[in-house]
Amino acid sequence: MLKLPDNLSISPGPVPVGRVIPVLAVDNIGATLQELNARATQFVIGREYTAQVVSKVDDRAYLVKVDNAVLKMELGDTAQAGQSINLRYIKDGPAPTFFFMPQVTAPAEGSPEISQGARLIGQYLQEAEKNQVSNKYEAAAIVTHSPKEPLAVAHGLKQAISNSGLFYESHLNEMLQGGRSVATIMQEPQNQHQTLSQIAALTSQQLAVLEQNRINWHGEVWPGQMMDWDVYMESRDKERGEAADVPREDSERPVVSEVKLDFPNLGVVAAKLTIINGYVSINLRAEQDATMDELRNKSRALTQAINNTGLKLDGLIISAYE
Repeated sequence: MLKLPDNLSISPGPVPVGRVIPVLAVDNIGATLQELNARATQFVIGREYTAQVVSKVDDRAYLVKVDNAVLKMELGDTAQAGQSINLRYIKDGPAPTFFFMPQVTAPAEGSPEISQGARLIGQYLQEAEKNQVSNKYEAAAIVTHSPKEPLAVAHGLKQAISNSGLFYESHLNEMLQGGRSVATIMQEPQNQHQTLSQIAALTSQQLAVLEQNRINWHGEVWPGQMMDWDVYMESRDKERGEAADVPREDSERPVVSEVKLDFPNLGVVAAKLTIINGYVSINLRAEQDATMDELRNKSRALTQAINNTGLKLDGLIISAYE
């Protein structure tokens, strides 16, 4: 886990807004969306603007002056009248849409130069440590309601990881390159209302994924059925017994996926899939003897299903779960 030194002082400050939602220009509340879109053409997509918070409208909305336009924006409860904020314009319609950009401030004379982003991460890590946050991501939503449809389960698991917020910054970059829609980005946790503890937990888990190259996921895969899921890259040095300092390309490193479920009738079943260069080896473990027998009876069908994916089965082991 990445951690700032204990003797590093973090100045308190408001949590930056994760998103900015433009509403209507205040000088024409009754404007149609077409008129609003026409007004948005004065902004250049991708350009950053320095905006001024004019006044507070309600608990979360403020009037903000951007260039020569005054817009009503949802800034949460951290903004203040007179505050300058940096915005990046990303979308014209159906309403002009901005993203909040970090504001760089000069450090005080004689103090260490720490960016605003580093200070914020430090606050989040301290909050996560105080709350004893686990590196395991706890999913809130059920993955699928169709457990007997493998493709639906696979798609649901893919979406569960994609929408977890663990790869939010990477997805932002994809969006700026045109590879991901704004609507998809807005579904991620960073663009939902969250408490400081929730933000801190997610940030801590993001850094853990970055540091360890490993995703630990726990959630309800279908109604009533919990699942533990780990995905990570494993060095081939471990398999070959080679020195750890031998350099290897990522393409030579196996990708490992481990799942564990405790079924009502079958008991605990765990699976480990190791994939490298188009080959997959599978290790299945079952708690009950009857379940192991069932897995062995279905092994030929499993082999055929693996071959149908385009992967080549390198090995299949079925053993007892201990």
